[in-house]
Amino acid sequence: METARTLARIIGPIQVIAAIGLVLNRETGQRLIEEFSKSASLCYLGGFMALLLGLVILEFHHTWEARWPVIITLMGWLSVVKGVALVAFPGATVSLWHPLLGTTTPLLVAAAIHLVVGAFLTVKGYWG
Repeated sequence: METARTLARIIGPIQVIAAIGLVLNRETGQRLIEEFSKSASLCYLGGFMALLLGLVILEFHHTWEARWPVIITLMGWLSVVKGVALVAFPGATVSLWHPLLGTTTPLLVAAAIHLVVGAFLTVKGYWG
């Protein structure tokens, strides 16, 4: 349980800050996504980082109990899947984003999800 709290203290605030940044700077967030999707190097680097982060999370925390720490396990697996997809199939993965590039709605939905999950993890990590 201590590992879950430690990871929640790291992951939670990062998600909250990233979500607030996306909401306050929607145009910049949109440009970042567009530039990322055009660069094979950034896709590969982002995929490698996601894969590394996911594997580190799963190495230190891999539990499937029906309690809040399962969120961290799910985030680890999602990060591994995202990393594998971006490293092994960067073109196909990025092409899935193209329909979403014209509007900020998906960006705001993602920011809202990250804000809620991040706030929850922050509370659990520091006070839960």
